[in-house]
Amino acid sequence: MDEETLKDLVRWFSGYVQTFKAGYPEADRNIILKEEHTTRVRREIREIGLSLGLSGEDLCLAEAAALLHDLGRFPQYARYKTFSDRRSCDHAALSVQVLIEGCILDDLDPSERKLILKAISYHNRAHLPEYEEDRCLFFTKLLRDADKLDVWALLLDYYSRRAGEGYRNGALELDLPDAPGISEEVCRALLAGEIVKVKDLNSLNDFKLLQASWIFDINFRPALVEVEERGYLERTREVLPRSQVAERIIDLLKSRLAERIEAESPQGLD
Repeated sequence: MDEETLKDLVRWFSGYVQTFKAGYPEADRNIILKEEHTTRVRREIREIGLSLGLSGEDLCLAEAAALLHDLGRFPQYARYKTFSDRRSCDHAALSVQVLIEGCILDDLDPSERKLILKAISYHNRAHLPEYEEDRCLFFTKLLRDADKLDVWALLLDYYSRRAGEGYRNGALELDLPDAPGISEEVCRALLAGEIVKVKDLNSLNDFKLLQASWIFDINFRPALVEVEERGYLERTREVLPRSQVAERIIDLLKSRLAERIEAESPQGLD
């Protein structure tokens, strides 16, 4: 994919998002939130890609996947008023549906079109498929890392604002109750070094810790370094209730993050 093709997709994306805007701030708040998220994920994937030695067409391809990965969020929110896939639909599958039904990628090389569609369809899965081409998995992992870096920052900013201003956005909280404590299954997963399962979420605190468990599902060292340098785990500590369990979990995750950074080496395309 070349720069001109990417620019064409950017123009199409901008026009597509406009169709979901009502024209006044309160109604458009969450549409704009996801539009801005997309812009930042493009920036994140570009920076990770450059760190791994990507350039030219491969870098454009990565950016295109980032640009289009959350298309389904717009009709999802318009229809269901939530970003919870559990309560509505699989937003990644809906993104793919929008692209296929609109013939948006029909002018691309078939191999590029197939890779973008697969990366988008895999980007929110709990686990990647075992039997998939290395090139596809590489771009999918790039997208997953870039997406996590921005979603994590976005939500941490929201939690801090929420605590200071009493501002609430149910869509960002996946409509979870703000109940005290941490669920037993969430604690068990984290202390065992596992990713928290969405099905085990019972509260907003559980959701905060699901994000913290992403350190076990970040693929590339440059992204792990960003998590450490941006202080995501310390910021998570600040928005959790003060308890021995929460302190123990965050300390453990910080230790695991440092171990992963030490052990991982950059992995680009051969």
